[in-house]
Amino acid sequence: MFAAAALEPSKPRTSFLNTGFVVGLWFLIGLTGCEQAKQRDATISEPPQHNASHPPAAKKQDKAPNTASEKESLSPPIVPPERIVRPADRRPRHDDARLADAGVRVFESKRLKLYTDIDAEVARPLPAVIDQLYVALEAYLGPLPPDVAGSDFQISGFLIRDMALFRELGLLPEDFTIEHGAQRRNEFWMRDQEFDYYRRHLLIHEATHCFMNFMPGVDAPLWYLEGMAEYFGAHQLHGQAPATFREMPTSPQDFAGFGRISIIRKDVAANKPLTIPAIMALTSSDFVAPDPYGWSWGLCAFLDGNPRYHERFQKLGGFTQGTQFVRVFTESFAADQRELATEWRLFLCNLQYGYDIARAAIDFKPGETLKDDQAVQTFTIEAARGWQSSQVLLEEGQMYEVTATGRFTLTDESPHSKPWVSEPRGISFRYFDGRPIGTLLGCLRTESGLAGGTDDSMLNVIALGSECTFKAPMTGTLYLRLNDAWNSLHDNHGHATVEIRKRLQP
Repeated sequence: MFAAAALEPSKPRTSFLNTGFVVGLWFLIGLTGCEQAKQRDATISEPPQHNASHPPAAKKQDKAPNTASEKESLSPPIVPPERIVRPADRRPRHDDARLADAGVRVFESKRLKLYTDIDAEVARPLPAVIDQLYVALEAYLGPLPPDVAGSDFQISGFLIRDMALFRELGLLPEDFTIEHGAQRRNEFWMRDQEFDYYRRHLLIHEATHCFMNFMPGVDAPLWYLEGMAEYFGAHQLHGQAPATFREMPTSPQDFAGFGRISIIRKDVAANKPLTIPAIMALTSSDFVAPDPYGWSWGLCAFLDGNPRYHERFQKLGGFTQGTQFVRVFTESFAADQRELATEWRLFLCNLQYGYDIARAAIDFKPGETLKDDQAVQTFTIEAARGWQSSQVLLEEGQMYEVTATGRFTLTDESPHSKPWVSEPRGISFRYFDGRPIGTLLGCLRTESGLAGGTDDSMLNVIALGSECTFKAPMTGTLYLRLNDAWNSLHDNHGHATVEIRKRLQP
């Protein structure tokens, strides 16, 4: 596990796939294990134990049964189903009093026993966060199997400031060289971090690995295991209310040390974005650098946050066997691979702190051409959403007129600010992506051929404003949106009414 990208340089990447989303590649990816890049035990994921009670074998009968009771006694025995239990807790016992004398305190909750030499006031609230995490993990991935004794699932964590002290006390495995964090079975070790947020983030990341390792038969691909640990690690505290997990980071200040958004934006700016197949092909040798953590987080956040893909993605948590996971993933998303490729590319290009994945999601609706007897096509564009289909198919080389009317707000009313009321021509005193906010924007989406990648047609955006006449550069469905930052859609209200008509050629 790595801290913010700025804390250590990235190593060169060996390969990239920078063109379209090719679902056929998914079938070829041989992701059959979860080899962790943090020097984890090869036996980290134990097969579930099974307890079955079998009746003794019946004695050989010397003669045929004469009575109904004798016949019934020879019926095949009913064998109860095997009961899946989680592996036994093998954590070593420590002399807590001796450790306290040496400067290592213990803070314990139902789900975490934390050993640490950092400031007690900083460490004391951390176990309660892991208790809340456990509830969130069960709600999302399902409950863990019970153990034979019926005891509560608990993990041990070692939050380390003085590495030499923990080695001297025998609390650190001799084969571990910890850069940031490491995990084995239901124990983890991590260095203390500079930022309070990132200390908790890394703690949650490692605790998530502990939980997932005790899911029955877990052997999911590495991108999923690391991506989900990162995804749950993105959290927010709410005072006395429970913490929330799987959050989209809102700012570098509130999520100090996170760094994953910066990783993706850096690679996109360098024209080195990863496609979904490329992320799925990441191996343990790639995870020696921070970048794969950022990309794995991005894919999990995108698939889970998008209403089109959320349900299918969440179900993958129940298909944790390596080959089965890849098969189910492939089959689940094969039908709309083209749409997925486009939305993934737009997500990468527009990603920012607070990016609203749900409101940016696209309801793809192919358009139909305007007939000669159709003077005008009218539809509405919501201010609180991203790209929306006009359901009109523009024809290459044909002239079109677009007019837009209406008033909508781009901020909520509050005691400290007035709502910004805009029309489709936009508000010129504030800009986003080089254009006034509120401006009606358009792009074309082709209905056949490759999608995604650097040449996806929806990346070519034009400003339409209140009125625009233009020649269609290609044949495709017209998509529209009212310009605003992708992290500011939630407080927009209202809509614009748009009319589109063919302009007769002279």
